[in-house]
Amino acid sequence: MKDILVVDDDRIVLELVKRVLGREGFVAYGAESGEEALEQIKERTFSLMITDYNMPGLNGLELARKGLELAPQMPIIMDSGMISPNLVRLAKEIGISRVLPKPFLVTELMETVRDVMEMQREWAPSAG
Repeated sequence: MKDILVVDDDRIVLELVKRVLGREGFVAYGAESGEEALEQIKERTFSLMITDYNMPGLNGLELARKGLELAPQMPIIMDSGMISPNLVRLAKEIGISRVLPKPFLVTELMETVRDVMEMQREWAPSAG
């Protein structure tokens, strides 16, 4: 499955990331708030969630915490323009796979997506 949920309150960033993922063969869904993202997580299974940290309502950390309660196996990439050691530590404690600095290049985004999805495949229990 290659369904990715992109969460960002900035519609331009949201649409850009969705377009990039689509060109790379992923099916990208968008949410403009943490609350909207949680509703989508309840309705479908995603291979990955990419979320902004700084959003009104639920921030990226709060969304990740609640999202992982609903979908514990879903890897999460959180992006932020204000990364600090404390934010990275909190993200790791919650279970966020990677923190990506903003602004990012398309190549950095795709490299991070591929790395996180590959890590997920390596750690996923094999069927059988």
